Amino acid sequence: MNPDFHNQSETSKSENAASLTVVAEKYYSVGNLASAIATCRQALELQPDWAPAYVTMGNVHQANGQLDEAMRLYSEAIALNPDFAEAYANLGSMLYKRGLLVEAIVNYEKAIVLKPNLAAAYWNLALALKQQGQFEAAVSYEQKALELNPHLAEVDFNLDLGDKLVRLGKLDEAVIAWQRAIDLKPDLPEAHCQIGIVLRYQGKFKQAIPHLEKALEIKPDFIPAHQHLCGILRDTNDLAVARQAVHKYSEMCGETDPIMTAIYFISTYQVSGLNQIAKDRFLELESYLQKNLDTFQSVEIKSLYANFLFSTPYLRDNLTANSQLYRTISRKYIEQCIKPNFPQVAHYSLKSNATAGQLKIGFLSNHFSRHSVGWCSADIIRELSEITPNLYLYASERIANDDRTQKFATFGKLTSPKIFTNSAEIIDKIQTDELDILVDLDSLSVPVHADILYCKPARVCVSWLGFDAAYISPKNYFLSDWHSHPEGREKYYDEQLIRMPDSFVAVSGFQRYGVDPVALRKSNRIGLDQIVYLCVAPGRKFNYDLVKAQVAILKQVPNSVLIHKALGDSAVFEAAYHQVCEAEGVSRHRIKFLPRVATEEEHRTVYLLADVLLDSYPYNGGTHTLEALWFNLPVVTRIGEQFLSRMGYSFLQTLGITTGVAWSWEEYVEFGVKLGKDSELRNWVKAQLVDSKKAGNLSPLWNAKKFAGDMYAVFQKLVQI
Repeated sequence: MNPDFHNQSETSKSENAASLTVVAEKYYSVGNLASAIATCRQALELQPDWAPAYVTMGNVHQANGQLDEAMRLYSEAIALNPDFAEAYANLGSMLYKRGLLVEAIVNYEKAIVLKPNLAAAYWNLALALKQQGQFEAAVSYEQKALELNPHLAEVDFNLDLGDKLVRLGKLDEAVIAWQRAIDLKPDLPEAHCQIGIVLRYQGKFKQAIPHLEKALEIKPDFIPAHQHLCGILRDTNDLAVARQAVHKYSEMCGETDPIMTAIYFISTYQVSGLNQIAKDRFLELESYLQKNLDTFQSVEIKSLYANFLFSTPYLRDNLTANSQLYRTISRKYIEQCIKPNFPQVAHYSLKSNATAGQLKIGFLSNHFSRHSVGWCSADIIRELSEITPNLYLYASERIANDDRTQKFATFGKLTSPKIFTNSAEIIDKIQTDELDILVDLDSLSVPVHADILYCKPARVCVSWLGFDAAYISPKNYFLSDWHSHPEGREKYYDEQLIRMPDSFVAVSGFQRYGVDPVALRKSNRIGLDQIVYLCVAPGRKFNYDLVKAQVAILKQVPNSVLIHKALGDSAVFEAAYHQVCEAEGVSRHRIKFLPRVATEEEHRTVYLLADVLLDSYPYNGGTHTLEALWFNLPVVTRIGEQFLSRMGYSFLQTLGITTGVAWSWEEYVEFGVKLGKDSELRNWVKAQLVDSKKAGNLSPLWNAKKFAGDMYAVFQKLVQI
């Protein structure tokens, strides 16, 4: 026997472990984090004490935002190899992120002792010392870092480094790299813009705005900076400034970027409540794209699908025109944006669990939280978890974890992206879970869902609740009811329609804070004998026709007032109501505007103030109308053609109430007046709503348990097709 056989074997294992770690580093460098982890584990199977594999795994977990696990892995590497300089340096960076500057400095110094030419350790040590106010020492370490790696002082190097760090999910480090580039060359619009974009993604809107404004100061026609500045101002409700920004964007880039400027214009004016202006621009863009769609770039097609189509039902209730527009853009979106990324769609032939009575059901959403979709789906998902233990929740984007998110996590296994959304990873996860049913809750309002639905990673894919159908595949389904989708609606859809027997949704109720209704009226200077109408239409659902109808109701109901409480530009709301009041001879003081509040539970106290809810059209209220009905408030709703203008009708039909269902603005005004003047009629409707919640007479609208059972039965039939 060769006496050196054992040593040769150990050497071979070491070489193989090293080779695998190199492969893992390559995976890590291109953002394939799952493969990097798997390859590191292979290396550790060959050589369990191979410290570099632990460092690489620490880097991956750091990229995923899992700092505790990254620190544990770096510490493990140090325990295995106390002379591993890179492990100390990386551990120092984690401690720096945690604000533990003293501990970070100790680790950076240890790394430098072990490896005096490690430029990054000197640079990071300088950053930590600056944070401590030791500027003189910081400068010397910074100079040493630059001696070892002059690239640290090169603009292009830092710009490129920032881009690479973003792809790895290292956002804070990316910002530092871009800031270094700016320090070297202040007039860099790209660096300022990238910092603004990352800060926006992190929710640091106030810090992001100056960087985007600086980018535009340097380069006034810089399209990405315009878009993100407009987006921040719109989403933070600084709407007057947002409209100025979108006009500047249109002025500077309208000729070179006509599609995106129009989309941002429409969105900003909708959120503001200026929907007639938005609609005029919408119709112009619709006419333009019908003639020029083949010339559009992929980024424009994607925005048309995600943003322009999302705007459509708020502006127009025309089933024929809207469905034609949805089909035109969605087909282009499939060809130009989805197919290039998924050229060969797998056809999964998974074995059904239906015969065992334990369907595997997954829900896909970006809104497992305090969001309308979350409020309206939670009770049903909870009841489904009592029918089958095999429930899976897939967050399609990183969501803000709140108390509702935690509640959803008790219904089934909740997974979400650590940093950025990756549709391929979500598809792989769904396929691995071998679902019978995948339920998409958001449709085109979250465009990554289109990729997933197109690839059909479950036996059956269904869209439901959050929006209209996605128009992606005739193999998929859209779940509704007979009230919102009567006979013959199939021709307007690409997906197959399936209908629930009662309503398209059910809830078990809503919570609100306890408030004395008399004291509440007095605090808002409303008399106890006054009739109070309530409108909660936000900017996107607010329009001039709605205002005219509501003021016409006030004009005919003496001693009545209207409360408007919603997200949007309050100045726009006030101007619209005051203009119509003046034209109709109605005192503007009969309109009261209430500010938005911090929580839904506080918001729902507003239903104690009101006698009648006046619903919006052409996009009805969903969650707000359900809330009003739950708190026994009569509702006036106008019914239309499209699904989203038939939600109020569906709710009332399910409750067996016809009072308040209007087929025109004239009928809307008529019902509003009747419910205001006729106390017997108003109290009769309230009594019907109270009775609908009694145990022996529970309406399907409030019976999430029944809905879940009916939904499960529908799913059982679908998996057998």
